[in-house]
Amino acid sequence: MDLKKDYDKLYQHWLKEFEQPELTHLTQEIFDNYKKSLNYITQYQIEEKPKVEISLFISYKKRFTYLFNDFLKVREVKILNSALSLKDIDLNGVIEAEKLFFQNLVSTIKGYKKLKKLALYEDKKPIEIGEILLDEEKPDNVPIIEESTEEHSIETSNNAQLEKVENGQPNLEDEYNYMLIRFNEPSPPLVGIDLINYGPFQVNDITNMPYKNAKILIYEKIAEKIELS
Repeated sequence: MDLKKDYDKLYQHWLKEFEQPELTHLTQEIFDNYKKSLNYITQYQIEEKPKVEISLFISYKKRFTYLFNDFLKVREVKILNSALSLKDIDLNGVIEAEKLFFQNLVSTIKGYKKLKKLALYEDKKPIEIGEILLDEEKPDNVPIIEESTEEHSIETSNNAQLEKVENGQPNLEDEYNYMLIRFNEPSPPLVGIDLINYGPFQVNDITNMPYKNAKILIYEKIAEKIELS
């Protein structure tokens, strides 16, 4: 096993994942190779060797472990953001666990939105939860997004806001709860549940975004809430 080659490969994939807003292509085979390398260095028994070699190996182990965990964490945040904005992803470019994670999130969010709509506007009609979730079941062949994330986000946001103005509905600020946060580490762009495109962000950047999006970033320790006195 070539440890240096494995590390360089993971690092380049992590860097690409970190720099671009959309998910990078990750097959099950590529993921299994990363996992195999991680298991190898984790279980490797260090024999009596010079302190310099031991120190280098420990440093390598820490760096590889960090890259692998952070790589998956960044992908998780992107999947969460896509699900919250009900934006399709390329299911052929994610591993099976990520595919199921995304589909279950979308199904739950769509079911909740429909349930909420029925509760508000059709409260005289009995609500069948099973029918709601069945109607929102995702098909096997999910279309792949053909337009860029930025163009899709901007167009969707503009259309949503225009529709609200025409219908005389309240502003986004009145419809969503917002939270002021500070970023502890760089973050790629994301689409808020208010359909507004946020980011990218650098360390110590401050922004006001929907509570649900901010809560995810705080949970992942990417950002922290700013308390106003």
